[in-house]
Amino acid sequence: MVESAEPVVAAESAKPTRRKAPARPSRKKPPADPVEALAVDVSLAAPDEAQPKPKVKRAPRKPRVADVALVDTITADLFAVLAHDEPVLGQVEPPVSVSLPERVAANEVTQLVRQPMASADEIPDADAGRLEEVSDELTGDADRGGYDESPAQPRRRRKRRRGRAEPSGSEGQEEALALDTAALLQDLDLNLPQVDLSGLPGEDEVRSELAPAVQAEALTEGRSVQPFTVLGLGLETPPALSAQALDVLQGAERILGTAEALDRLAGLGLEATQILCAANDTHLALHDNGYLGSVLVVVGDGAADGPGAELLAQLGPGNVRLLPGVGRVSAACASLGLSGELVSLVDLRRSPLAALRGQLRAHRLFAVPLADSPTPQGVARLLVDSGFAQARVWVCEFPAGTVRSRAWLATELLDAHEAFDIRAVLIIATGPSAGVFPELPGLNDAALGEGALAALPLAVRTLALAWLQPSAWETGWAIAEGEASLALEWARAVPTARLHAFGIEPSILGVMMASAGVGENLSAIPAASPLRCREWPMPEAVFIRGGAGLTDWLAAAWARLAPGGRLVATAEDDQARADLLTFAGQVPAEAWQELSLSRGETVAGRLRFAPTAPVRLALWRKPLAGEA
Repeated sequence: MVESAEPVVAAESAKPTRRKAPARPSRKKPPADPVEALAVDVSLAAPDEAQPKPKVKRAPRKPRVADVALVDTITADLFAVLAHDEPVLGQVEPPVSVSLPERVAANEVTQLVRQPMASADEIPDADAGRLEEVSDELTGDADRGGYDESPAQPRRRRKRRRGRAEPSGSEGQEEALALDTAALLQDLDLNLPQVDLSGLPGEDEVRSELAPAVQAEALTEGRSVQPFTVLGLGLETPPALSAQALDVLQGAERILGTAEALDRLAGLGLEATQILCAANDTHLALHDNGYLGSVLVVVGDGAADGPGAELLAQLGPGNVRLLPGVGRVSAACASLGLSGELVSLVDLRRSPLAALRGQLRAHRLFAVPLADSPTPQGVARLLVDSGFAQARVWVCEFPAGTVRSRAWLATELLDAHEAFDIRAVLIIATGPSAGVFPELPGLNDAALGEGALAALPLAVRTLALAWLQPSAWETGWAIAEGEASLALEWARAVPTARLHAFGIEPSILGVMMASAGVGENLSAIPAASPLRCREWPMPEAVFIRGGAGLTDWLAAAWARLAPGGRLVATAEDDQARADLLTFAGQVPAEAWQELSLSRGETVAGRLRFAPTAPVRLALWRKPLAGEA
């Protein structure tokens, strides 16, 4: 029995022991990475060697059905071991549709693996094991790569990397995958053909969508891209351009302009892309095509006849370059021997005809470029209705790049039945005024119309404006319930200011504006309350006529008033006077004034003065930043 048991023990000891792979933790789906665009199928068969403990050979893996269904990626069989142990490169499948960032990533990967590949016999055992682990990770399971896995296909386990901890989180998984891919590319010298991506479909569309990003990248790389330029072509045909203007056009990446402007560049032989855009769609065209390297061409002057001034204000002087040309206003003034400094510009292409009514003064010179709707006859009617029937008007037209000027009286131009150029420029000399509109503050009862009875007394309006000292281009508030006499005085005295009248209906204010000769610089806000002051533009000057809720209005207006701004308030009854004193106890006033007025009347042939209630005025001035 002992002799028969010994061979059995020897036979059992001769069997090689099987190693069990350690349990592998569950894997999370890593973030998308350009390296995952390469699906690698690796199978190595180690040569038979006489070893005391031979390794177990593994059969080549079968390709999964789900791994083939990839969209918009570059797939390749990097290497495969045949029966004679020689590697063969797989064919690179052209992608159906690849975005621009993916194309760049694919080119970078192929540039890294352009060295000849070593044969399988030359790979050491340790490297072969490492290769097997990394290839298993790159191919991945369905839950890692996002591919659909067949239910019949078993999930293959991945060996844990020894000597380092498993990274956790999306950043750790991304770092581990990048390190494994780099190790694979370093261990193996592959020779892949470089993929040609120049002819892929959708290239122009992708570059058009990424135009702003490409410009930012050009700035980062230090490439010389000229800034956005607004170029005035002048009025001549063909345009007489300076050497600087020609250099800008020749170095431009794209040229934008109207059909008239682009037609004048036909004889220059420019190679840049020309984009047609309307005069009102310049901002949209620049947003779609980018600012850097673009040139906007304008017939005439880019600032006066085009959107150069608006673009300069929006983008800043560091991002816009203006190359001026001879504009229509300059040419019209030069044809009459007038200096541009003596002429006030009222551009009806950017404002309605009522803007000219608010600017009219006696013995002034005005340059009025016309738009499509106001005609010379319409301007002449406005002059006659405003008391300037003897005003002289020059109509300057520009046929074939030349200037033709003809002089008319306002009454003659009103009755003219001649068709004029819609882009003509009018030069107006007003001459003496018939006194329809006042030159200085002091609107009469006829100008105020039905609102004259409830209007603030003329002396109070004059003193309030003297304390406010309104300046051009300031924003002002005029708060009065049911009447707007001081707002009308203010808007007439400073036609360039931006004013808001609170507490009056827009329809009523519109009628009063036409009677008082006020332009479009005054707007009405009927339903006003102190709680909504935050919604309105910050003012530099505020006037408040005392009434109900005067204390709340004073506090809200003072909080919104700009530093250095002025606040003037009036009180006509005892409650309003008490409110002024209460607010002055919190914020000391700079000046006080009380006016006692008496109106003279003739009764039965005798003059009598009827006293009115006194009006108290107070002035506050908000300190500047840093002042005590």
